[in-house]
Amino acid sequence: MSGAIADDDAAFAARVARLDPEALVLVRDGRLWAALPFGALAVRDAGEPVPPEGVHRAGDLAAGAIAARPAAAWRGRLPQRPWETVETVPAADIADIDRKAAAALRERRGQGIGDRRLRDAMLDHVALLVEHGDEAWPVEVRLVAALCRMGFLADDPVRVLRAGRRVGLAATYGTVWDRDRGLPLL
Repeated sequence: MSGAIADDDAAFAARVARLDPEALVLVRDGRLWAALPFGALAVRDAGEPVPPEGVHRAGDLAAGAIAARPAAAWRGRLPQRPWETVETVPAADIADIDRKAAAALRERRGQGIGDRRLRDAMLDHVALLVEHGDEAWPVEVRLVAALCRMGFLADDPVRVLRAGRRVGLAATYGTVWDRDRGLPLL
């Protein structure tokens, strides 16, 4: 089935497809969710008309093909509500972290460590440590990179969110969450 989707939804799917054309986009409860190839989950509110609920291939959705697979095709857990804001950070600081991480990656390439290994180490690096009450919330570079690569960042302050044990960043045009780390060890 082919049909019209909102321009913002097509742009979201196109950004996901640029990272991985085979990536899946889940449409559920008026939101678009996508698991990004570097271990982050992106989400934004769907526009009108909302694509049918279910799972779509990012490349197909970007092209306007809106035939959905059953939601059972989605693997992974979504951050559960409520989403609590634990801190706000100026957008310029988030953009600066992204620029510095990219510069560090370019600078270190070809210096005896594989590019993939270097990139993975950079994505795992804790860029911000937000303390709230008696808890600390590490924000990895992967979240900053996801926010910027998905085009979610504007001039508005970025909110650091928590949902259970998960950390997210919410910007003007969408939100990114860290990867689901599974069950805690007892």
